[in-house]
Amino acid sequence: MMDREKPYFIKRVVAYAIDFIIVTLLATVLSMILIKNTASYQQKTEQLLELTRKYTAGEISKEQYSKDFDELNYYVTREGVGTTIINCSTAIVYYVILCYFCHGITLGKYLMKLRIVSNNSKDLNIGNYLIRGLFVNLILSNLVSVIFVYTMSKSTFVSIYPKVSSVLTLFLLVTVLFIMYRNDGRALHDLMANTKVISTKGTKEENNDSVKEAEVITEKKTTRKRNTKKDVK
Repeated sequence: MMDREKPYFIKRVVAYAIDFIIVTLLATVLSMILIKNTASYQQKTEQLLELTRKYTAGEISKEQYSKDFDELNYYVTREGVGTTIINCSTAIVYYVILCYFCHGITLGKYLMKLRIVSNNSKDLNIGNYLIRGLFVNLILSNLVSVIFVYTMSKSTFVSIYPKVSSVLTLFLLVTVLFIMYRNDGRALHDLMANTKVISTKGTKEENNDSVKEAEVITEKKTTRKRNTKKDVK
């Protein structure tokens, strides 16, 4: 790992884990309240878990596991669309909307003293947070699974979706490497969204830079509001 002061890799991993647990719990509760899963869905889910257990225990081969997994995953994905939509919605609200209104801070980042900021002096908008969320918080993966399962036949889904899922998984792995080895710690989704993650608890100089950046953004928003009021008058 290259030497740098910010952002800290371990802190980012812990912050991500905290946020992931929060979103998962919220989505699970909402799914239990709003979605009544069919007996078929529950059965297929149990079969999928049992299949994974057998493979982990070495009771079946990798080839058999892959074949049966793709088959079961199709039915679980198709019958669990409601749950998937709730997962996506919860992630968008948490990682995009709330993060925007909290100026780049999630609960995980707040606890780890981290914050998402612009890589330049421009304001971050909803679009910046959406790009980050799509690629690193499983939003895109879930959306793709819903689109594919309703637009493709079972054989096509089983053939194509695992490859797409592998590409998205590879994206996450590369993202981790970027955070670890880039001097500025910017991941792929940071480069795409023109963002970076900084520590809000660092040296005095770093904190002053963060404060100045926040003041510039606040001043810009205040000026826009004043101009808007003048135009209305």
